Amino acid sequence: MLELPSEGDRNAVFAFAMSFNGYEHYGSFEASSDAARSMRRDTLEDIRNELFFAVRASRHRDDDAFLDTSRELLPLLRALGEAPNW
Repeated sequence: MLELPSEGDRNAVFAFAMSFNGYEHYGSFEASSDAARSMRRDTLEDIRNELFFAVRASRHRDDDAFLDTSRELLPLLRALGEAPNW
């Protein structure tokens, strides 16, 4: 079971998102980007990649928009049974 960060804890959400490397999982920046934009959300890897990519984009823009994405993905992570609460 994954240990998820507390909702709104910027540093913990960032660290959790970066513990999954979408570039490596999907084989390239482009493939990770395509998967994140598709918002498939069928698997844990889909969801983690979407969060990973949101963090990378926020880092590039120097903002915290990834926290909105993390809040949106919370119910999906719970539904997959990865954590009782975030």
